Amino acid sequence: MLGSCSPFGHPAAVRHAFRSFNLAVMGSIESRDVAAQIAAEIQSLQTGSQIPSENRIASRFGVSRSVARQAIVELEARFLVRRVQGSGTYVNRRIDYVISHSRRPSLHQTVRDAGGEARTSLISGGPQPVPERIAHYFGCAAGTTLTRLERLGRINGRIAVYFDEWINTGVMEDIEVALPVIESVEEILRAKGHHPIRALTRGMLDVPPDTIAEQLDLPYGGQAWSVESLTDDGDTHQPLMFSSAWTRPDVVRMIFELDAVPGGRPLAQL
Repeated sequence: MLGSCSPFGHPAAVRHAFRSFNLAVMGSIESRDVAAQIAAEIQSLQTGSQIPSENRIASRFGVSRSVARQAIVELEARFLVRRVQGSGTYVNRRIDYVISHSRRPSLHQTVRDAGGEARTSLISGGPQPVPERIAHYFGCAAGTTLTRLERLGRINGRIAVYFDEWINTGVMEDIEVALPVIESVEEILRAKGHHPIRALTRGMLDVPPDTIAEQLDLPYGGQAWSVESLTDDGDTHQPLMFSSAWTRPDVVRMIFELDAVPGGRPLAQL
């Protein structure tokens, strides 16, 4: 029996604490049940369909508005819905973005393969001195002038990916002029007779710099997929491009396939 000298405190306080704990657990289970029911129902809805408000959800399931709100938060954390401030909550579906050595290193082609549409726009482009970390991949000295591109990509109309790309010397002159017409760097490289392949890829979930988060319209501290890729010419092994991409995880489910490098450089050279 718990007495006044119990390390847990007075028995009445203990009972109150356990009662509060049980209510919190019950509330948590309620929100999960509501979220599970809504998740099952929205499978038959089209992407972008608006789901009922918190008040309507609370009324339908006979729960408090706070429970309904928590259910929506849980669905959003699973990327099943997205909330638009001042507008409402909508059904969200991500595309499977597959990265592998056997697939073309192309945003546009990868999204087409997943049944979506990608569009890109040029933020800035032109010659710049390459930093030491990236110069290593091209086998050139830091400060060498290469072409740098900053681009913003949309998938199915939504802001999805920010690109920071470096193009090797002599690979493509005035590529930034062609981009507004063709949009895909990989397709431009192919048109110039190159055979672009992924020679190296590194990916992780991380918090992007503030300037990039703003471009992607991410909330403060929100994570994104960070993927760095080195693209070689599969025939000559010449490095063509180094790309650093930040992608919204609520738009894309990133899938990495660890297969062999077809015609790529020996791993010892990477």
